[in-house]
Amino acid sequence: MHIGVIGAGIVGLTSAYQLLRAGHAVTVIDAGHGPGLATSFANGGQLSYGYVSPLAAPGVLSQLPSLLFSRTGPLRIKPSFDPDFWRWSIEFVKHCNAQANASSTLRLLSLGLHSRAVMQEFLARESVSFDYRLSGKLVVYRDAHKLAAAERSLELANDLGYPQRRVDAATCATLEPALAKIAGELAGGIHTPGEGTGDCQSLCRELARLVGAHADGKLLYEREVTGFDVRGGTVHSVRTRMGDVAVDACVVANGLAAMPLLRKVGESVSLYPLKGYSLTYRDAPADARPQVSVTDADNKVVYASLGEHLRVAGMADLVGYDYRIAARRIQALRTLSAGLFPALGGAHAPLEWTGMRPATPHGRPILQRANTLGNLWLNVGHGGLGFTLSMGAARVIADAIDGKRPAVDLAGFARLAA
Repeated sequence: MHIGVIGAGIVGLTSAYQLLRAGHAVTVIDAGHGPGLATSFANGGQLSYGYVSPLAAPGVLSQLPSLLFSRTGPLRIKPSFDPDFWRWSIEFVKHCNAQANASSTLRLLSLGLHSRAVMQEFLARESVSFDYRLSGKLVVYRDAHKLAAAERSLELANDLGYPQRRVDAATCATLEPALAKIAGELAGGIHTPGEGTGDCQSLCRELARLVGAHADGKLLYEREVTGFDVRGGTVHSVRTRMGDVAVDACVVANGLAAMPLLRKVGESVSLYPLKGYSLTYRDAPADARPQVSVTDADNKVVYASLGEHLRVAGMADLVGYDYRIAARRIQALRTLSAGLFPALGGAHAPLEWTGMRPATPHGRPILQRANTLGNLWLNVGHGGLGFTLSMGAARVIADAIDGKRPAVDLAGFARLAA
């Protein structure tokens, strides 16, 4: 089959790669001028397969007053008149309970561990460079109650054969010496040795290279998709402002832009931008590059070494489609970074970035065939886990298209599955 893939971010390009591996001809169509230039551009750099608990959790609702009025907290909400915001928020609240959170976490762990296995296959097969490193991940907590809650989730990963362990503050400082200066503030942490780091945008470029070099692969940039030519309940072509692209099937993998596109064919998905920020310190001093991937759970900030660079990323703002870089959020990242890595004081000014994570209310991506069109498939809504889940999501979609039984049950990744 000739399959069109809409989106040249990490989700779209992994989908294209897996479909080519399955023997299909593939055309990637994207509105941008190159691969990985939107949400994939400067994300946190963590391949966090075992630490995937969604934002919708029991404790969030009790924090709602502070989230609505705080301008400095790691999670911030700005109510909007946009009906999509209210639809998303109502569903989000429904999932802020222990049972829903545990169910979503288990499903995400299953997909995450499958994604890790597929990534390892990919790394063994292809010669690619994206500053990948099996660094391990350390999530540190100042609050003992939050650490205890995280330890309960840890048991789910261990039950699936993916080792994680609780460590005390002293061990945190041993695993990552930069934490020694704040060890006295820490209740402890969760260490996951199997996690990795890498530059997502660099991987997008490598995937685009592999797709473009394949005899059956094609990349079309600067092609904004405007709709579909639908006849007899089937997509016959993808419509763009520069002409139609005939297809036998299509995978929609263009993040937030999927919502208005799918509405044109009667498909409704609930996505909302979860805005994040990052700093990239290029040629960072050696003592400002952590040995392990570090997550500061209290401040929702991650630190990852990417070759000679340090990526600092975090925050979660539900503020609508505001693509401006908020100076206050960037300054908060700079202050936190300097507090942990004083050597950054002499580093070059970092690259500042903001990106819109396409989040579902329950925190799970939507991986399914469209309800109305038999040859249209959805691979959207990965939120902050796009880099982590992309390889696994791409494989299960490719398997489903081929009529194979995916390694992960897709029933848990429908629009608003319970």
